[in-house]
Amino acid sequence: MRELAALRRQGPADYVDHPSGFLALSPRNQRFSVDGLPGFIAWRQEGRHRIVVGGVHAPSFCREGLLDAFLRESARARDRVVVVQVREDQAQLFRKRGFRVDAFGTSLALDLRRFTLAGTPRMKLRNRIKRARESGVQVVELGRDQPVTPALWRRLEETSRAWLATKGGVELDLLVGELGAPGDPQRRVFVALDKAGEPLAFVTYVPVWGSRPGYLHDLTRRAPDAPAGTMELINATALARFQAENVPFLHFGLTPFIVDEKLRPDHWLVSRLVRWIGRWGRAIYPARAQLQYKQKWAPEIVETELIAFQKVSFAALWALLLVTRAFVPPWRKKRPQQGETHE
Repeated sequence: MRELAALRRQGPADYVDHPSGFLALSPRNQRFSVDGLPGFIAWRQEGRHRIVVGGVHAPSFCREGLLDAFLRESARARDRVVVVQVREDQAQLFRKRGFRVDAFGTSLALDLRRFTLAGTPRMKLRNRIKRARESGVQVVELGRDQPVTPALWRRLEETSRAWLATKGGVELDLLVGELGAPGDPQRRVFVALDKAGEPLAFVTYVPVWGSRPGYLHDLTRRAPDAPAGTMELINATALARFQAENVPFLHFGLTPFIVDEKLRPDHWLVSRLVRWIGRWGRAIYPARAQLQYKQKWAPEIVETELIAFQKVSFAALWALLLVTRAFVPPWRKKRPQQGETHE
């Protein structure tokens, strides 16, 4: 991945300051850049719309130039632009160019320098972790506690497919992670094993750069018969290791459609749709269930992420549903499928 190699050489914090910034480097995204301007814009095409991920990944002094160049190219192609997961410090960047910007979801994070499982807010969490341990569940990190063998990796893929089957066989896309390939040095994989050493579940973690560096709790999968508390035990094991390594933050990523009701909207339709899906749209996205899992850890850092429309229209909303696979028409269900982030 050329962009990732460049970031390693020149300093990721100079380019990517976003809790889910690693996802912008997915090989499934296109990336727009300009000679002489550091940074990039990650996007995907859906019909006559370009869906941008995470805003402008660039130092603040060159974001305007990079965005203007991207908008000029989009206009030449007669494409409209929709931007998802915009951080609040870039809201005005898009509003100045005529975008309607509204709340899209909430991102949560833990400060690992202060984190402890002790205390009343995490009592239920401790009980679930204890139950998993008493069931004989053991957690290992691949490549460190246990080697990554082709057979084990196939078992993880089988676990993923079994999990998907319980969810209707359709995975979300764009805003979520992927399992990747064995031996990826950037992706850390923690696996729960049963007493026989067979995988029950796994969680992948990917780097976060910028103002709150650390890891993103990315892709999760579990077998239907995994004991209660298995996912919590995996994350607790990973947290303990990250703390031993002096990792500052663990990010849980975006929970779409969960927003502060008091925020003033730019556009009534977007605001109402986001809030409606958050409350009632489990078939589209299980936001409430995802939020409940994250809140078990009592995260202290809460950040609103935004969505920006160059023009609000049903065509733009339809493009967003299609590119994220929140809705999959029958004729597109054979598309190759990749990762997800919730249980």
